[in-house]
Amino acid sequence: MTSDDPPGLTDALAAVERDHGARVVAVRDIGSRAWNLHSATSDHDVAALFVQRPAAYARLGDVVESVERTAGETELRAWNVRRFGELLADSNPTALEFCHSPLVHRPYEPLAALVADVADRFDPMAVYHHYRSLATRQYHKYLQRRLLDGGEPVSVVVEELEDAYRVRPVDTPDAPDTPDAPTERVPKDRYEAATTDRTVKRALYVVRGILYAAYVRDTHRFPPLDFGAFLDSVGAVDGFDPDPELVATARDLAERKRAGEGGAVVGDPVGQDALPPEHIDPGTHAVRGIPRERVNAFIERALADAPE
Repeated sequence: MTSDDPPGLTDALAAVERDHGARVVAVRDIGSRAWNLHSATSDHDVAALFVQRPAAYARLGDVVESVERTAGETELRAWNVRRFGELLADSNPTALEFCHSPLVHRPYEPLAALVADVADRFDPMAVYHHYRSLATRQYHKYLQRRLLDGGEPVSVVVEELEDAYRVRPVDTPDAPDTPDAPTERVPKDRYEAATTDRTVKRALYVVRGILYAAYVRDTHRFPPLDFGAFLDSVGAVDGFDPDPELVATARDLAERKRAGEGGAVVGDPVGQDALPPEHIDPGTHAVRGIPRERVNAFIERALADAPE
């Protein structure tokens, strides 16, 4: 499908072409609007592919791998087709989300053919770890209450008392899952409390990462970017049977985000136990990859559309 251009996008694309001797060949949404998690005030997150003059690829220092621009409510990330090809061949999830985006601003037939050919042949192991890491990092940074010593996390707050915290040791690589570790009481003035952002938006993105990681692990398929459609598919996809309470939490958070309540404080509706495991079997999940020869063919085809 095609969609109306976001405010400022046309000018931003023209600037990329003008400043880098390039031609933009494909443009798609990659943010909350592609995920159907936007509200009326959400920004537009857009990605584009561009190709430079052929001579640029033969000269040192002339190739521009990527460009980022802000134009009004639009955040643009533009990739050189060669850089995009490298990302896609490595099963980079952001490149894959670009491929699977339902919101197309500039269609490009060679890209559509590439997507139909290879976008579902990604390495499940790599994509799983992206979404797992995304969920875990955001959970620890925004939802989990931690105490800091010299800026480094040392304890997880289990309970806040009047003049003290009840805490347990922070997760470490040697002890990544310690929710049942013994707790201790520490005075509030001993450590600095880390800043949290326990809002609908942050909790929703953690839940999205958890569910997408589980989906990729259990099905070896790429999840639908429309998060509402993804949640509606639960129960209808063989091998994918997530916790119903987590799905219900995701639905509630998504509805509130779309209603403009992304900044509302919800605490921690997720819980550490819901985070995906760090280790899964490579023999089961590192089972395929996107063929580089097909990606190279796309890059060569795109060069035929380069500016003179």
